[in-house]
Amino acid sequence: MTGVAWERVYGCDGTSEHVPALLEALTAAEPETRGRARNELSAHLYHQGTRWQASAVVVPFLVALADDPATPERADLLRMLRRVAIGDHRDDALPFDARAAYPAADRVTDEQLLRLNLWLTGDDEAGDDEAGDAGADRWARDAYDALAAHAGTVTGWVGDADPAVAELAAGLLAWLPPTPLAVAALLATVSAAANLTLAHLPVDDPAVDAHLRRRLGHPDRQVALTAAIALAYRHRAATPEPALTMLAVAADPDGPLPPDVPGWDDRALRGFVALALARIGW
Repeated sequence: MTGVAWERVYGCDGTSEHVPALLEALTAAEPETRGRARNELSAHLYHQGTRWQASAVVVPFLVALADDPATPERADLLRMLRRVAIGDHRDDALPFDARAAYPAADRVTDEQLLRLNLWLTGDDEAGDDEAGDAGADRWARDAYDALAAHAGTVTGWVGDADPAVAELAAGLLAWLPPTPLAVAALLATVSAAANLTLAHLPVDDPAVDAHLRRRLGHPDRQVALTAAIALAYRHRAATPEPALTMLAVAADPDGPLPPDVPGWDDRALRGFVALALARIGW
């Protein structure tokens, strides 16, 4: 952290000299201290969908903390990484293309970004309206790229001993460029979150379909149902019959469903069932 000129890195509430102390507080012994640090840091990096210059700078430090098994409440750090790096995008933005999502990112200069920082934090009265949207796109894309640079580390978390970390990591992989190692990690786990990620990855691999077909018979109904959803997403009208039957049963509005899936809780499981049936043509 000593290699960063925090006094020149801007977040939502100004410069970032206080950020190293907040990062250190994330490992404090007292839960209240950790909670306050998470709240303050999240507010500095992400506000009402907007990311800031500090967002991309802090992502590698959050990744390092989440990668340390001794860090308390690592799942909460993955949730923060999801907000900071992905923002408010929902699953209907998948597969995700950061260049298409932030088209104005390259239309702003570093000098304009500095003036925009100063204006937004009240240190400069001369605003630059033209740089506003472009600056927001640039900061959002930089934050995404900062997490994508650590895709290998996120992939490793899919097999983590902490089930909450493993599920959230599987969900995060849906937003990152697919790699053979990421696909292998998803196939090596029994996870509803991994199934939904496989549903959205633009990967044409017979091993993925074979894996999902096997999961249709899993005794955990959440795992089995998300496998059926994934097969429908991937095959549409050619969805195999056992998956069709499972989805038809799950579509009963009065019928019980398993809990919503960690890492995918922006959409209820019933919503994924409806989208899967829509893709099939029901």
